[in-house]
Formats: sequence, C-alpha cells, structure tokens
Amino acid sequence: MLRTLIIALGAILITLAFAWLGGTAALGAHPKAWPVQVAVIGAPIGVIVALILGAVVPSKLPRVILFAILLGIAYFLAENGHKDFAASYAEDQTAGKFWFFGWIATCAAATALMNAVAGR
Repeated sequence: MLRTLIIALGAILITLAFAWLGGTAALGAHPKAWPVQVAVIGAPIGVIVALILGAVVPSKLPRVILFAILLGIAYFLAENGHKDFAASYAEDQTAGKFWFFGWIATCAAATALMNAVAGR
C-alpha cells in the first residue's frame, strides 16, 4: 500500500515538475495562461484513474497499453484544438476547449502511464 502511494505521488510530482519547467508549454500548451494549471488538474485525475484501473485490471501490460493509447489520443486532440483555435484567430471556442481540455487529458494520461509503468 505504501509503495503504491509513493509511486502515485512520484508520478504526480514528475508531471508537475515537467509543467513547471516549461515542458507543457514547449509541447503546445498555452505558454502564458495555463501551462502549469493543466498539470495541476490532470495529474491527480490520472493517478485516481490509474489506481482504480489497477484494482480492476491486475495485469500491468493492458494498463500500460491503454494509457499509452489514451496519451496519444489526448495529445492529438489538444494539438488539433490548438491549430484550429489559432487558425480561427481565437474565435472558435470549441477548438479552444479541445486545446485546454486536451491538455488536461494529456497530463492525466501521462501521469497514469507513469503510474502504470512504475507500479505492479
């Protein structure tokens, strides 16, 4: 139990440090408005999902594959939202929401993936 909590906390801290050091902004999150906010929201969500799925699916490999696929989908949605939002000169609100929530999902999936890889 303690090992699980340490791994979960480590995954959250790695995601937050990545965002704090500018990793999310460098990959396409809004550089001034919310590069750290998406990690603060997404990281705990990712750990909760990883812990729940870890209790339901005891095998490690399916969880790692699932979270890797979800990470790719979330990043794809965030980048497409970013491009569409910029192309519309910040008038396409749906694209802006895809950009923002896509980045929250990206941080959640990345944290869940780290938790699944490091866990049992």
